[in-house]
Amino acid sequence: MPKALHVWLKNEDVRAMSFEERDFAPVRAAYPELEIVHHETPQELKAALPHADFVDTWGIRPHWYERAPNLRAVFTPAAGRDWVAVDPSGRVPIHMGTFHGPLIAESMLGFILHFNRRIPQMLENEKHRQWDRNIQFPGALLRNQHAIIVGYGAIGRHCAKLLAAVGMSVAACQRSHLSGTDSESGARYCRPTDLPAEFARADHVVLLLPGGEETRGFLSRELLTHMKPGAYVYNFGRGTTSLEDDLLWALGEGKIAGVGLDVTEAEPLGADSKLWAHPQVFVHPHSSCVYDEYRPLHVEELVERLHTYVA
Repeated sequence: MPKALHVWLKNEDVRAMSFEERDFAPVRAAYPELEIVHHETPQELKAALPHADFVDTWGIRPHWYERAPNLRAVFTPAAGRDWVAVDPSGRVPIHMGTFHGPLIAESMLGFILHFNRRIPQMLENEKHRQWDRNIQFPGALLRNQHAIIVGYGAIGRHCAKLLAAVGMSVAACQRSHLSGTDSESGARYCRPTDLPAEFARADHVVLLLPGGEETRGFLSRELLTHMKPGAYVYNFGRGTTSLEDDLLWALGEGKIAGVGLDVTEAEPLGADSKLWAHPQVFVHPHSSCVYDEYRPLHVEELVERLHTYVA
């Protein structure tokens, strides 16, 4: 009997992440016997769950699984579990997106170059037609700088590899500590208890932590007091791990030189937030993965994962 994949991957806010039927041509080519049903709304998906063998979705709620007795697997492009709930019964596995590493790594490098080459000051001078060849001095090559990645997983590994490619030394902090160095990236593993000492030598701190109460306010004022003078902080994980008041305090006290945020404590960031106008803050609207390749990369991963169930 033919299997059915039901898809709800519409995104009204981010065009790069709103999938069309044509995006699934590789799935149809690989599995011609698989019926692919596209839905415009989550309500349509919910109504169709009794007939679904597989679901590819931005979101699913815990009680929806009861409506899907034949459901064998849930797929999603999302990297975090903010929208796709776990099956309370444990019957249906969830396959999260794991393709985000190269996208976030390139955005991270853009943030670092933005601050390291003093691009805001350069743009201001350009606007006023000022020819000042000293505006970027002093400024060291990235190959002579050090970064630490906090929350080191698959995405962190891509970030470390890109930083290593420009010659930076990298430390990698993760909860399940490994000793030595990562054979893929060359990053040196460290423990969470090492962070005060690691922050004291890092020129760039990259946060890739998940959300939740366990990590809320992780980048505390106490931790920020250990930062190396002139260092920068970047957050590509969840905005609740670096709270707005603490970041503004650290900037005001001179604990850090600048902040690059792809995620913020509240999203969207309110128009009255002091982060918008702060000269040492660079805000992205949670767009580090907005690339043409986003949809093809997810579909490519979906084709591979379906092989376990369909082939």
